[in-house]
Amino acid sequence: MKTSRMLAVPAIAAVSLLALTGCFQLPPMGGATTGTDATTEPDGGSDDGSGDTADLAGTSWTGDFNGQVSDIAFTLNEDGTIDFSDWAGDTFDSPADVWSQDGDTIEMTITQISVDETGQESFDVTLSGSAADGSMELSGQGTDGGDYELSASQG
Repeated sequence: MKTSRMLAVPAIAAVSLLALTGCFQLPPMGGATTGTDATTEPDGGSDDGSGDTADLAGTSWTGDFNGQVSDIAFTLNEDGTIDFSDWAGDTFDSPADVWSQDGDTIEMTITQISVDETGQESFDVTLSGSAADGSMELSGQGTDGGDYELSASQG
């Protein structure tokens, strides 16, 4: 009796462990992606079968902000942050600038946009819209109550 009891305890523990591992899913090898859509397939297509959505992490873009700032350049980093290498001839970068992707929809928050030359008055803008086939058209509102648009091309 003692021998069967000694064998039963490890067997029950092994079965319990196998049952519990089915209750949660480990992230894919290489780590989870932050700031991007978890449903994006490795081939760059979405899991909805359309195949037209690429993972935008690590891509660089140039474009126009609200028709007023025509020469902006930025990179959508893999960690979910945005690096602006050009904003009307200046470097404009804040660690609070972030982005996320869900299919072909992208959302960006750009912080500390200056109202005046001194930079003392500033506001944040949250934009969302489509980003597919190498172009993005985003629109949204700023904390100043204004409506804003961003148009950009990849590359």
